[in-house]
Amino acid sequence: MLALATKVVTDYGRVLARVQPGLQGVPESLLPHSKDQIRRAIVMLLRHLEPEHTALKESLARGYVYLAQFVPDADASTLVPDADARPDLSAMRLMNRIKLDMERALDELGDLGIYAVPK
Repeated sequence: MLALATKVVTDYGRVLARVQPGLQGVPESLLPHSKDQIRRAIVMLLRHLEPEHTALKESLARGYVYLAQFVPDADASTLVPDADARPDLSAMRLMNRIKLDMERALDELGDLGIYAVPK
């Protein structure tokens, strides 16, 4: 199971290396596995890492939180930047939802007791 979790997280890491983290929303279709599979894989690896692997734990936790920026493709298309336009209401709502989902992900990690969330 750890080998599969490692593969899922490695595949996801390759995607993260190509996209720019933020609140802009990234199409879910870019993910190599479902968000749920990636979440479970990250949690499994976090649970099995020794305490001294703090840098790796932090990297996995960031990846867990960054999953929130992957949104349905139709939603992501509403966030395509236009240099002359201000974000419309639906885009602003989506950005707020992404931010909230990222905060929830941090809370989940803390609640699971497998990663100390810095306050």
